[in-house]
Amino acid sequence: MKKLLTAVVLLSWCASSAFAQESLVIVKDGKPNSQIVIAAEKRSRMATLAALELRLHVQNISGARLPIVTGPGAALPVKIYVGESPVAAKHGVTAEGLQHGAYRIVTGPDWIVLVGSDFDFDHTVVPVGISRKDDSGRERWERDVKASGLTDTGWGYPFGGLYKHYWNRDFDQTMSQPYGEDAVALWTTGGNQLKGLWNHDEAGSCNAVYALLHSIGTRWFMPGPLGEVLPKLSTIAVGPIHETVQPHSPVRAWSWYNYGAFDFDDIIWARRLGMNFGHQYLGVTHGVHGLVPVHSTEAMRKAHPEYYALIGGKRDTEHRGHGTACFTSKGLEKETVNYLRFIFDKYNLPHVGIWQGDGLKQCGCDGCRNKTPSELVWEFADRVAREVYKTHPDRRVSCAAYTTYIEAPDTIEKFTPNLSVWIANSARPRMLDPEHWADYQARVRKWQSKMAPGSILRLENNRYHVWGIEDGVRGVPISYPVIHPRAAARDLKFLKGISAGEIGEQSQLTGKWKVMGLEHITLYVQSRFLWNADLDVDQVLDEYCTLFYGPAAQTMKEVIYFTEDNLAVKDESRGRGRGNPMNVSLATALKLRDLLDKAKAAAGTGTYAERVDAVIGSLQPKDEMLAKYKKAEAELAEARANAPVALGVAGADLSRAASYTLRNLRGGTEVAEPQTSFRIGWDRNFLLLDVLCKEPAMDKLKVAQDVTVGDYVAVSIATPHHTYYHMEINPAGKVVEGNPSGRTWKSLAEIKTERGADFWRVQMRVPVVGGNEAASDPNHRMAGSKPTAESPWYFNLGRARAVDLKAPEFQAFSPTGAGWHVPTKFGRLEIK
Repeated sequence: MKKLLTAVVLLSWCASSAFAQESLVIVKDGKPNSQIVIAAEKRSRMATLAALELRLHVQNISGARLPIVTGPGAALPVKIYVGESPVAAKHGVTAEGLQHGAYRIVTGPDWIVLVGSDFDFDHTVVPVGISRKDDSGRERWERDVKASGLTDTGWGYPFGGLYKHYWNRDFDQTMSQPYGEDAVALWTTGGNQLKGLWNHDEAGSCNAVYALLHSIGTRWFMPGPLGEVLPKLSTIAVGPIHETVQPHSPVRAWSWYNYGAFDFDDIIWARRLGMNFGHQYLGVTHGVHGLVPVHSTEAMRKAHPEYYALIGGKRDTEHRGHGTACFTSKGLEKETVNYLRFIFDKYNLPHVGIWQGDGLKQCGCDGCRNKTPSELVWEFADRVAREVYKTHPDRRVSCAAYTTYIEAPDTIEKFTPNLSVWIANSARPRMLDPEHWADYQARVRKWQSKMAPGSILRLENNRYHVWGIEDGVRGVPISYPVIHPRAAARDLKFLKGISAGEIGEQSQLTGKWKVMGLEHITLYVQSRFLWNADLDVDQVLDEYCTLFYGPAAQTMKEVIYFTEDNLAVKDESRGRGRGNPMNVSLATALKLRDLLDKAKAAAGTGTYAERVDAVIGSLQPKDEMLAKYKKAEAELAEARANAPVALGVAGADLSRAASYTLRNLRGGTEVAEPQTSFRIGWDRNFLLLDVLCKEPAMDKLKVAQDVTVGDYVAVSIATPHHTYYHMEINPAGKVVEGNPSGRTWKSLAEIKTERGADFWRVQMRVPVVGGNEAASDPNHRMAGSKPTAESPWYFNLGRARAVDLKAPEFQAFSPTGAGWHVPTKFGRLEIK
């Protein structure tokens, strides 16, 4: 019986008696018993790729090379129709009703149809060049915009870099090597003359082929031959089947850093996992920062300064080369509506995004001053989309929930039905943390209550393994990885029926993956759950470990679970809610290395050992890791030993406390001018701070709605219970706070501000609670106990002086040589 199972695999999805039949043998005793039939004319590129992929894998599995023909012949009894064709249609099987890469598999008495939602992207429909040197797209855009008469200044080019989504590297050789000498000829017949493929091409027929291959045991866990698991079968039997599969997520995209520069192994791996661009849902762009082209031209910035945010009494037309939008500007609103209508009418796109550019600075004009960032961004987006809905109700406009505008505004009960939201950067690795998970779910549910069905998308940037620069090379060595398959699965399972899918940056360098030995684990699980969120992640990981690591399966599963369970998700010192795996303890990092060594020993030699080595080889060598930890510990110990000390007083009377002055943030021993001084006290579990900022130009004090673009005081405090908290307070008493930059933590501090003829002042009374109470409510107040000589706190206090300066000046109690967020350079705090 065991021998029989290794020789024959019988596929059966169908319980319907209407399709009850004998199984179809497509390979018998290592010999072809079927032929692959593709349409002779009007054949999609992806149908050709699907046929080539089917032939390649069947040959690698069984040794049998099936012929690919454009018309069925009598030489072989079973016909496998790949992609739509007149003959498949005669059998009653088409791609009708399929979208977003969905597929259909149907068998008959002597035939199989593998068909799906295929789409060949035509770059000539939109003004896009096909290479870096090709400026025809940009030139066409400028001509079209000018001819429209809808703008007096023009708009920026929204399709820049789109050519990078076209892949054709050494096409003839690359295609011939795996697929055979006839591959190029097949590719360039049937109506396709393009020697290459676009990331935008939709590949439903490929997905049908991959589903068939998956069902006989084929897996693609990682790019390249090492990542494949192929069964060895001399006979392959199929059927009966009658199946239509629609993905749970129409958009299943990775943001590639120059798709066209990646190896074929990389892009075909994504296809084999069923990833796509989401073109049928979103069109040629995903809409990230899509508002920028509206106001980015030099002519626009000169002609319409009223479109731009009022920052410190001046219109910000220069931020990042495109300026910052004033979201209550009626002119900008009308300009944006015209821009959207123009693109919809001229290029017939299904979607255009109006997500604002990075680095939002809040406008201080009368219309914007008293609104939150979420209210400004989303009220603007809703007004624009409502106006567009009057003329284009079938088109989609999107904006993002991101950074300071990530929360749904309370001022809008229901958004216009043509508006979509990208819920961005929600720290997916932290989804197993109960508090983070509850906060995230509540945020998504709130958006869901305000948006039309199908209007929520996700964007999650996952570049955890490429941050930083070391020796001029992007990406510091990885001492502890961010592997989070169960968190990804939890998120995608929750989003079923809520989200239309997702995009996101991955750990890539230009044209290559940074550490695929690590990345593939989470990406593989993500791809499976984007297709079917009803899967059981533990079963998926069981299968992955068993098939991929063989005798090392159990230990590698322990590696994956241990890594994810021990991520430093409570530590947000890298900002943006990511957590910082570098703050994992040395003991934890060493435990992971011990598990990997155990797995390597269990794997023995050969393919299984190479796969374990791919994980180990992605990490910093153990001896270097140990040296790095020891160096960091030594540097911290030295910094703490030499840290400036501030002594606070017990009680509420700060007149008894010593006064300390700030120095230049970048370094130096002299007191910075104009002087900033502070006193510290401790009163019944409250930390007291009194900061006095001397200012000879009080009439030019810059009090901005966006705290960090004006004058402000910065306070960072590290307690034994928490890496550090961070607060920024301006002269009006407005505060921005986090731990250090998360959205959820609030100090609940009492804050008073004062302004005099030549000074401004901030007084704070910050509540502090013990560890147990802080654990029950981690989003409010500081966790700790009174700092003493035996158990000190570490802190920094700084000042940003803006007034009318071209560039702000920065002061600090303990100069960091960089910005505020350098906890190793904090001063020492004790209460006497």
